[in-house]
Amino acid sequence: MKFKKKFTLGLVSSLCAFTLAACQSQSNDSAVATGDDIKITQGQLNDQMKKVAGDQTLRQLILSEISKQEVGKDRYKEIEQETDQQIAATKAQVGDNDKFQNVLKSSGVPSEEAYKESLTQYTLTQEALKKNIPVSDEELKKAYEDYEPAAEISHILVEDENEAKDIIKKLDQGGDFSALAKEHSKDPGSKEKGGSLGQVEKGQMVKEFEDAAFKLNEGEYTKEPVKSQYGYHIIKLDKKGQKGSFEDEKDKLAEQVKNKKMQDPSTLLQVTSDLLKKYNIDIKDSDLKSALDQFKPKEENKKADKDSKENSKDQDKKADNKDDQKGQENSQSQAESDKK
Repeated sequence: MKFKKKFTLGLVSSLCAFTLAACQSQSNDSAVATGDDIKITQGQLNDQMKKVAGDQTLRQLILSEISKQEVGKDRYKEIEQETDQQIAATKAQVGDNDKFQNVLKSSGVPSEEAYKESLTQYTLTQEALKKNIPVSDEELKKAYEDYEPAAEISHILVEDENEAKDIIKKLDQGGDFSALAKEHSKDPGSKEKGGSLGQVEKGQMVKEFEDAAFKLNEGEYTKEPVKSQYGYHIIKLDKKGQKGSFEDEKDKLAEQVKNKKMQDPSTLLQVTSDLLKKYNIDIKDSDLKSALDQFKPKEENKKADKDSKENSKDQDKKADNKDDQKGQENSQSQAESDKK
């Protein structure tokens, strides 16, 4: 039921290919594939990989190194450990290691080590960006006003609306919520707990569920089934949360504000741009100079485009002048030839 951020295998596969090629130790002339009158060299492969994924891979490597600096060595080690735990949990969910390896291959991820590396880098980059998202006092005060502390909530989930209405009738007649949840609920995570979801904060559940749950008074349940993408819910508010003082809640609220801002592409673009400036990133490879253009302010990109167009015009003018001069020389030569 609860929303959790997911890291797609598709994103991992897009980060792996060029990195693997870049790590090859062979010389550029060594063969990576041969055939009748055919030889594909390491240099050819590297050049092609650079053309296809060079910009993207360089961006990822730069952001990865910056992120390591931002979070620190100790936190980086923790992230690696958390990634190991996440992979172990995914394996358990899939069934076994062989099935997990097949999922990786079918998703274009070459190995478990590559998956681990890319997942670690993704988490690392996200933390570094979040760390640098500013939160103003006004934003914190507004967040505190809107803040609903975590509440203890239970629910019964069924597929049919009429079944949900029948359960509500039984509750109205004095039926036990916990017993009815164990008998009817289709939510495996809470069914055996009498429908209990434990502590629930706003933002964890789907909107329809939250809107209904946080309007209830303590001990009340919904008198009409609540429809969501999962089915029909009967929701009970077991215990309201206690709202602490502003100082007590401030750190938690700042985290919530940052999480919300992380969903805004313009915010992420600005934070990334600021970090690149902070670390004075300078790309030396002329073929990859544009790798970070997407993080530059629009005004800067416009200026670069304008300069490029002006340089192009200047080159065209020079070429035209050379053609005119050459034409004049040819005409003069022809005239002298006619006189003779």
